[in-house]
This record gives sequence, C-alpha cells and structure tokens, in this order.
Amino acid sequence: MPREICEGCQRPQAVCLCPHLVSLKAPCELVILQHPSEQKQALATVPILKQCISPIDVWVGEDFSGHPKLQALLEKPQTCRILFPSEESDNWSLDDPALAVQANIQYLIIIDGTWRKAKRIWHMNPWLHELPCAQLTDIPKTQYQIRSSSIEGGVSTLEAVSFACEYLTGSNTFRDLMKPFKAMIDMQIKKMGQEVFLAHYQKQD
Repeated sequence: MPREICEGCQRPQAVCLCPHLVSLKAPCELVILQHPSEQKQALATVPILKQCISPIDVWVGEDFSGHPKLQALLEKPQTCRILFPSEESDNWSLDDPALAVQANIQYLIIIDGTWRKAKRIWHMNPWLHELPCAQLTDIPKTQYQIRSSSIEGGVSTLEAVSFACEYLTGSNTFRDLMKPFKAMIDMQIKKMGQEVFLAHYQKQD
C-alpha cells in the first residue's frame, strides 16, 4: 500500500514538516545547480528551501551551458556570486557582514551535491569560472547529522543558503530555515533509533 503523501510539504504524512515550515524573502534570487542524484535523496534540503524561501530557481543537471536562463546570469557577472571555495573566492564571514549589505548582488548560485559531484559540476561548466566566487567562513558547525561529508567544515545546501543570506543582510532571521531542517533530522534519528544513529553517524572523539 503506497504511503500517504502530505499535500503541503509533499513528504509522507508520518514525517510531515508543515508545522515547521517558514516563509522568508531572500535578498537576491537563489539559483541552485542541483546534481540529478540529489533528487533521489529522501533527506535532501532543497525541497525544504523551495517551501520556505523565495525567489529560488532550481536547475537540475551537470552541464548547464544550454540552460535557457543562463544568458541572464552572464550579461551582468558582477551582480552574481557563486558559493564555491576557489582560489580567488572572497571570504564571507558571519563575524563581519556589514560590507555585504551594500553589495549589488542579484543572483546567488549554490551547487547542490556531494563535494565530488559539486566539483564535477564546477569543472563541466567553465562559465562558472567567469563569475565572482565567495566562500563562507566563521560559520557554525553543520547540523546535518544524518549525512556524512568528505570536506572539512562542509554544510548542507540549506545551511549554506541560510548563512549566505545572513551575511548579505546582516540579519539572523534566515536561521529560521533551521526549524524545518532540524525537525527533519530529529524525525529521521527517531525513525532509525538512537543506537543506530550513534553507531553510524556520531564521530568518536
């Protein structure tokens, strides 16, 4: 028998996130470059973002050179920022967000995928290298306890969006995105059981 799906959050009723969803206005248009494999992840964070913040546009694929909306990004590259730790990335520190409030950033691009797949998208799309890059610094440790990361200091796409918007506005309002994120994690830990969670996801000091 198929599971009953919530019409609001499009998740199974047993793990409905509707009571935890928020409604936020981003300081610029969010463009998510999503690796196709992320669409199959039950615990992905982009679906939460789509429910909680706007404007947001999700492009799915690996090579986006033929995307119909690409030209709009390339016409004014200085109005774009891509969150990616390249050698020329600016550091966006939550300890010093004041300078960003005056920045004329119209598009913020975030790559959604594992670090290996994010690097693949980066290398398959040379046009990305023509856009100014930024990387988040002095940010809280990830709360994405149910997915492991191969990169030190890595955060989920939702967390990256939350911290970047906080940097761009100087407001911690965007940490409200953590409400549905944390609820999803807590539900999954409860489902798997504390013993399994501690055995497979908690690092031993």
